[in-house]
Amino acid sequence: MNEIEKEEILSISKDLGEVGLDSLLEDGLFKDIPFVGTGISVVKLLHSASDRILLSKIIHFINELELKNEQEIKEFKAKYFKLTDYDRIGSKILLTLERADNLQKIKWLARSLRLFIGNEITKSEFLRLTSIINSAYVEDVLKIVAFDERNEITSNNDIKVEKYVLEHLFSIGLVGNLGINGGAVDRKNSGTIYALNEFGKIMRNKII
Repeated sequence: MNEIEKEEILSISKDLGEVGLDSLLEDGLFKDIPFVGTGISVVKLLHSASDRILLSKIIHFINELELKNEQEIKEFKAKYFKLTDYDRIGSKILLTLERADNLQKIKWLARSLRLFIGNEITKSEFLRLTSIINSAYVEDVLKIVAFDERNEITSNNDIKVEKYVLEHLFSIGLVGNLGINGGAVDRKNSGTIYALNEFGKIMRNKII
């Protein structure tokens, strides 16, 4: 994480101020939800963690859930607690937040959780997406919008999606390899053929 990103993350907590922290501690979204398997809650984490950046990431994550009022928070928490392994989900969230090197990843994680809690994606899909987000290079992932223009993109293409970008998207599990295309005489649109898989489609259509 570079200094600019650190300053951006640190500014979140400054903008929210004590009001934001008080809201979390008194009646906030994750007051009683353990973030780790040992039962350490966000409240305890906010009181004891020395890493200000991690605290800011948690605040940003909660803010990105975009729960607008007490009723939405109550309904969200009720659905969350119905999960038989919500502690495992919480641990996964915390681990991903700890490793997040970009604010965009935190936004994607929050949107993924909302999709899961809203039954728009399965638990398996949510867990896979958190792993993808954790491993992603943000600038490369943003380029999956190129698949709006063309369902299949070859490694040597004419729409300026670099080969290494496609290889990265493949390596983290957002696109599939459909084989090889010999291309035309000028070799344009030749090479490995890539297309969005189910996770790439979720990422493109519902998250980014």
